[in-house]
Amino acid sequence: MTLFPQQHRVLVVDDEPDVLAVTRLNLRGMSFDGREVLLEGVESGKAAVAYMEQHADTAVILLDVVMESDRAGLEACQHIREQLGNQLVRILLRTGQPGIAPEKEVIDGYDIDGYLLKTELTSSRLYAAVRTGLKAFQELLSLERHRELLRLVHDCATEVRAFDDQEVALQKIASAAQQLAQSDCVVLWLSAATADGRDEFLQ
Repeated sequence: MTLFPQQHRVLVVDDEPDVLAVTRLNLRGMSFDGREVLLEGVESGKAAVAYMEQHADTAVILLDVVMESDRAGLEACQHIREQLGNQLVRILLRTGQPGIAPEKEVIDGYDIDGYLLKTELTSSRLYAAVRTGLKAFQELLSLERHRELLRLVHDCATEVRAFDDQEVALQKIASAAQQLAQSDCVVLWLSAATADGRDEFLQ
């Protein structure tokens, strides 16, 4: 089941070390929804894909376009969305060469969530863009968690049969409760009314 990470992971993908240093400075001490932002950096599109393979819970990617090739960032974005199937991470394209990756082209052709020009990106605009990305990621994660909870409840309801004996039915319910609680162990304490109105406790 989808878990809410303890930190908000933000990945900076850029082959210029100074860009990562400035980004760290601008986002220093940032937190959202009571959790701190963990800022990490890689220097190529291939490294970004490898990072996402290990850290699928990354909330926001600040992604340069021109790195090991002119379209390395766009290729990384496509790989993350299509091959890795990660639709939750918010990808903010950040480029210093808009002629290579025109805004309309990349918005229409790639599943990105923001287009930022390095020449126009002030500290406050960067902060606002990342915060917006974190909020969107959090909302998508909540929706995904609710979807999974509904699926578990539905599966439990369809698996418990009227002809199941009490022990089998309780085992199925306990299994579903264990997944819902995300725990290795659960204890069920159920109460049912008998025909004469007395409570009968089932543990």
